[in-house]
Amino acid sequence: MAQTKFDKQLEDGLEQGAMVFGRFVSGAPLDGEPRPPGSLPRWGIALLRLVLLAWAGWAAWMWWWVKDHDRVIRVSIIAAAIAIPIVVVAAIRGRGRRQHMRALVIPMSMALKDLLSEWDDHQRLRALTIPIDRSFVAVRLPDGWHDPGGFKDQMRELIQDRMGGQWAGEWNLKNHPFNVVFTPQKPKPKLEPPETVDFFSDEVQKAIAACEPGQLVLGIDERQRPVIKEMTGETAMWALSVGSGGGKSSFLQMIITQLVRQRATVIGIDVKMASINCFEGVEGVHLYTDPGNIGDMRSAISWAAREVEARNYVKKGNPRKNFDRLTLILEEGNEFGDASKEWWNENKEKGEPASDPIWGDIASIMRMGRHVNVTIIGVFQDLREAAVGSRGLRNMFRMILMGNFNANQWKMIVNTTPVPESVDRAGRMMIIEGNRRVWIQVPYADPEDFRTHSMELRAKLGYSTEDLYGAPPARSPQRLPSLLQKSTPLFTKDAGSEQQAISAGQGGGDGGRPSVDMIKDEPQALEGGAEQDGTGEPGEEVELLPLAEISRRLAEDGIEVSAELMRQHKRRRKDFPSGHVVDGKELFALADLAEYYGPDEEEEPEEPDDDQDDQDEAAEDADGDDDDQAEEQQDGDAGHD
Repeated sequence: MAQTKFDKQLEDGLEQGAMVFGRFVSGAPLDGEPRPPGSLPRWGIALLRLVLLAWAGWAAWMWWWVKDHDRVIRVSIIAAAIAIPIVVVAAIRGRGRRQHMRALVIPMSMALKDLLSEWDDHQRLRALTIPIDRSFVAVRLPDGWHDPGGFKDQMRELIQDRMGGQWAGEWNLKNHPFNVVFTPQKPKPKLEPPETVDFFSDEVQKAIAACEPGQLVLGIDERQRPVIKEMTGETAMWALSVGSGGGKSSFLQMIITQLVRQRATVIGIDVKMASINCFEGVEGVHLYTDPGNIGDMRSAISWAAREVEARNYVKKGNPRKNFDRLTLILEEGNEFGDASKEWWNENKEKGEPASDPIWGDIASIMRMGRHVNVTIIGVFQDLREAAVGSRGLRNMFRMILMGNFNANQWKMIVNTTPVPESVDRAGRMMIIEGNRRVWIQVPYADPEDFRTHSMELRAKLGYSTEDLYGAPPARSPQRLPSLLQKSTPLFTKDAGSEQQAISAGQGGGDGGRPSVDMIKDEPQALEGGAEQDGTGEPGEEVELLPLAEISRRLAEDGIEVSAELMRQHKRRRKDFPSGHVVDGKELFALADLAEYYGPDEEEEPEEPDDDQDDQDEAAEDADGDDDDQAEEQQDGDAGHD
């Protein structure tokens, strides 16, 4: 029998009704469209629909068949009173879920379109699960999904961009259903060196005792372990670029103490007069810390360069020769460079180069010294190329320690990104050795404790000058700063008490070494005495001054004669008044020179040098070269003041 049109419509209607009923009881949307973001879960919707259907059936049966209208009304009111608060609470809680879906889930599902191209928008939305607390991100993968190359990394990067932080994915491509679950990586605890480290702690002393010759303990790292570096080979030359208050002084004191333990000779240059003065009097530690005697510092550096030259000559004849360590410490390198340049400009002879040649000696030490166990530690507040003489020496410091630095200093010295954050704490430094970066905390102790310990080490382990082929240059007497100088003559009994008081207040760091300004000139202490000079009666006090000061005093009395002209006359004129040597410096009586030049003696123009004058002057200079250099140095200092 043929199927009629009505039968066809009836069959389609029953099929549609069964489908709608199935969607109704299953909680699926009745129209077949995706459920809106933030709606109740499917099982919740199905439960509500079944409760509503059961209530409707019960109410119809009671209303129409039992005729108990009051009971239906009463139960309906009670059910509404219970259901309405539940619906309100659910709606309020659903707002957060809907916002979560709109703000995060739906945009992320759309962003996955290129990575999950097999699925449409609705499938991707259903495949993506992100709870409200964002504790994980689960993505269901199509059955035939595979990584064509780089998709895993792209998906992880997408999750990290949208969720923030670092996320790790666990991929399941073996068991159905395929999926990937991303979870946030727990941040590793930030490791930091200790805030302070005691140099005399058992941990540090044990590490120092275990060091081989040439090895030095620099500090404690993030893992609370001692950091030991070798001052040999490629890392023989060290540099510090540390801002003010960064702990440079403590670092140097700690290093010098360890060098003393290894029986090394130390040459310390410090124009600041504060960092290494505590080692005054320690055998084998030669300090040049008087900013008024820059020439002494330059002489010490030049001597170290000559030692390198001598050691290399010996090494050539005896390749197996091992030398005791000689370390040059250049503290406050920026200030020394400026002061040395000024000294050179004031003292260079005509025809000599404008650039300061002392950096040539430093370059020689850096290039030739490590082979013969001569090393340099340069300390700078700012390790610019100009701070090391613009000779390309900065790159020869193969190990650099930085502290209290800013971004510009990091880019200038290291030139890597990202720029690490500097820790503003005394003694916190970063060791930069090639591509290695290590934060350390420098051990600290009281300067006097460092000195006492160094003295004990010298007494216990000894010290030898066998490998020194010359002696470090002697230091000039410390010069009194110009603002502390009085108009009262410096070398008379009247000024003696004042000068002693001033010197005692500022000369304690010099180990008790007397300076020129501390001397009270007793008549019997002078060469020949006042009786032999004819400058006064026996026992009369004589005022002795350098030529630069005498020139200034004579100018006040209307007698114009320069200190340079006096030095020329002293060399060339036999009748020039004789001077008196006090602590290696030749001083003169003001009265003698005032009488010698007198009001009628005028300053002569500098005589042109001809060949004969050059020969005579060279012969005279050969006899008194040392005296002239010492006198010119002191006169130059006094004239500068």
